[in-house]
Amino acid sequence: METFNKLTSMLLHALETREPTVDLLDSFVDHWKSITNYYIMTTDDSLPVKQTDIPWHLKQMLDILLYEEKELGVEQTGPCIEYMLQHKLLETLCTLGKAQVTVDPD
Repeated sequence: METFNKLTSMLLHALETREPTVDLLDSFVDHWKSITNYYIMTTDDSLPVKQTDIPWHLKQMLDILLYEEKELGVEQTGPCIEYMLQHKLLETLCTLGKAQVTVDPD
């Protein structure tokens, strides 16, 4: 039984060392940059946001924030939420969203 436990421990250790580590903040920032680059590079303002990659990037950012909250707990603020607050991402998203709304003259 002890040999089995040692083997299991070695296998788990090997898996942990092979598992790629992802820097959540880097990933979060990359998704945000993809969104902002879309607005910088796009020439077609008539394309609805739903037909772009923006919803996917926003979902990835949300998943990162939820994971960070789950790992750190509600009492701590993680680096991704700090980045979001310091760089006023929600305010920027609201501004971008308002710019895409067209007012019906009727």
